[in-house]
Amino acid sequence: MRLPQPMNLGQIAALIGGRVHGDPTVEVSTVCPSPMQAKEDDLAFVFDQKLVKKLGNCVAKAIVAKEGTEKDFPERNMVLVPRPNLAIQKVLTAVAPKRYYPPAGVHPTAVVDESAVLGANVALGPYVVVGPKSKIGAGTKIMAHTVIGGEVEIGENCIIYPHCIVADYCKIGNRVIMQQGASLGSDGFGYVTERPSNLEQKMAGQKEFSDAPNPLLKIPQIGNVVLHDDVEIGAYATIDRATMGSTIVGEGTKIDNLVMIAHNNRIGKENLIIACVAVGGSCVLGDRVVIGGGSNVSDHLTLSDDAVLSGGSGAMKDIPPGEIHVGTPAVASRDFFSQIANSRRMPRLIDDLKDLKKRMAILEEQIAEKALATTSKNG
Repeated sequence: MRLPQPMNLGQIAALIGGRVHGDPTVEVSTVCPSPMQAKEDDLAFVFDQKLVKKLGNCVAKAIVAKEGTEKDFPERNMVLVPRPNLAIQKVLTAVAPKRYYPPAGVHPTAVVDESAVLGANVALGPYVVVGPKSKIGAGTKIMAHTVIGGEVEIGENCIIYPHCIVADYCKIGNRVIMQQGASLGSDGFGYVTERPSNLEQKMAGQKEFSDAPNPLLKIPQIGNVVLHDDVEIGAYATIDRATMGSTIVGEGTKIDNLVMIAHNNRIGKENLIIACVAVGGSCVLGDRVVIGGGSNVSDHLTLSDDAVLSGGSGAMKDIPPGEIHVGTPAVASRDFFSQIANSRRMPRLIDDLKDLKKRMAILEEQIAEKALATTSKNG
């Protein structure tokens, strides 16, 4: 990435709150996030401490690295920081290119119900629809082809990218970001049959099933979705409205692309829910919960504060505070890796068992021969 203008290491250190090791007058004009892919004129960032050992192969004229890295590479020009990830956040925030948002006002093609209330400097892009009695806070930007339903409340300084859908009665706090195609307030997946279904009978232990019609009757989903301040929803993520009450996403939580949040979930503050996760209905997620990409959470579970569900896992029971669970069904990481270690020992254990069986067979044969010899002698 090219910087808007060349900067020396002293300027960069001041920008990101670091200190220079080496020559502060060294100038760079480009930034590379990978030290192994950096070119000679780049400023390279070392996020992963595992890469420190490979810095001898890095040709970049300067690097940003964690405090202490200079001990192993005293000849390198560096900007040293406590947290390299935070440093790149500061750099990219400072040099980010302009994004193209609609100007304040209502585009001629937008359709806004006469009962809707728009705050100061609201920007509505082409073909935006705003339904009856909805309220949009000051400074919020809503981009092309987004549909806002009736009696929706949206706070101040939100950014809603193209093709988003916010269904009736949803509430969105301040500074919320919805990436393109995100959907709030679709009906939760709830159905019931007039008489017990074959699945219910099977779960109750019955073995006789009926082929007679037993239609699935839709349970009205009369709740809503509530997003608190500073939430971000990724592209094409879906959050269902509650059957009753609210599906809630707490302050500062970040939800990645293609995530499915089912009805009546209560998600706490500063969660990280990463791509392609599915969270079943009526779950409770505490604060600072992390769910890795591609994981699934069964209905009615509680993931307590600071719980972690590793990527690609399937949670089928509650996760206590601060625990890391791995696998499907997910178990505590210490148990999971113990199981893996034991499974890798299995071939050797099987060989040992086979050897033991051979030895036992030989021993049994020797005992039988000895017994026969003793019987013959006594006879």
